[in-house]
Amino acid sequence: MADGFAALDRQIRRIRELGQLAEESAPAVAAAVKKEVTAQIARGVGPDGKPWKPTKSGEKPLQNAGKALTVRAVGPVVVLRLTGYHARHHLGAVKGGVRRPILPTRRIPDPVTRAIKTVVTRQFRKVMES
Repeated sequence: MADGFAALDRQIRRIRELGQLAEESAPAVAAAVKKEVTAQIARGVGPDGKPWKPTKSGEKPLQNAGKALTVRAVGPVVVLRLTGYHARHHLGAVKGGVRRPILPTRRIPDPVTRAIKTVVTRQFRKVMES
């Protein structure tokens, strides 16, 4: 009977630890999101998977946009920030008005969602199996 109570106490402790799951997962989620968005940039596509319009000379645009991207955890929140002319392209606030979206703005794209789910699931299992 004592083993049953000990097991129940461990389970209660684990469930209480889940309250910190978002904050504890956030740094790893930020890294996974940065990796996914950087890969999207390298492919020359927006968050929706649609290819960006080529440059006037027919080149793939914004090849170095990954360097202008920072992704970090602030508590349980993951913040993506884009700077410089890359941010202006994202907004369409450049000469010619060509908008090349880089950051997800309306909904989280499926590849990013999968990356987040992988990290959070791993952290959940770590907590529940300890």
